[in-house]
Amino acid sequence: MNLPEASNRQLTLWRKLLLRKHRRREGCFLAEGERCVEQILENGVIRVREILFMDGFTPSGIISESGLPMYQVSREEFAGIADTENPQGVSALCEIPAEPSLNVLGEKSRLLIATDGIQDPGNLGTMIRTAVWFGAGGLLSGTGTVDVWHPKVVRSSAGSTGLLPVLNLDLEEALARMSDAGWKIWLLDGGEKSTPLHKSGPEEKCVIIVGNEANGIRPELMEARPGWCRKRIEGAGTGGVESLNAAIALGIALHHSRSTISM
Repeated sequence: MNLPEASNRQLTLWRKLLLRKHRRREGCFLAEGERCVEQILENGVIRVREILFMDGFTPSGIISESGLPMYQVSREEFAGIADTENPQGVSALCEIPAEPSLNVLGEKSRLLIATDGIQDPGNLGTMIRTAVWFGAGGLLSGTGTVDVWHPKVVRSSAGSTGLLPVLNLDLEEALARMSDAGWKIWLLDGGEKSTPLHKSGPEEKCVIIVGNEANGIRPELMEARPGWCRKRIEGAGTGGVESLNAAIALGIALHHSRSTISM
């Protein structure tokens, strides 16, 4: 397939999109890898503007049939815009979707997740994928959480990119509003003050909050409202492991929520 060469202007833009500030400014992000691009096209939620190929890569299937503008660059130039050590040779320029309002998220779902300072892109991508699997209606991304459009987050979400509405906000203020509107607030916490997750009763609608990988949920958020529920996931008690991975903990809580929340 003979494709036009990408311009210097295009290359400059794609390189900029490796940084969060430029993604926000341009309203775009990059999706790297053949399967990642295929799944975004299959989902049809994210608008793709154009596709870039490394010289020697031959598109096939849904990518070749997409009808989108396609360009090629040398291996060296492609490496300059890739986020991986061994790039697969295809990347898509995608538009960041508009954020929904908190009211819209609350009206459309009974289950939401919230992240307080999640910093590992792989963790966040896994959380998004897991939340989609269990039918969560949206993600409230709090201060300190890695950008959901970070290239590694997009790859780690494994095909769920765009399927979970995301709202960046101040968690304390947003959760206070939701609590006043009747939402139950679950704070995942392994401390002694927490109630075992398996003892949770039926809930009408719930927000599950997971905190920073090393430090957990911030104390000021943990203590914000006395009515908010701290939930811990109990292990077998064999020792040797201090805590669960944040994404795994969220997955367990989401699985439990299926039996406590009327979806």
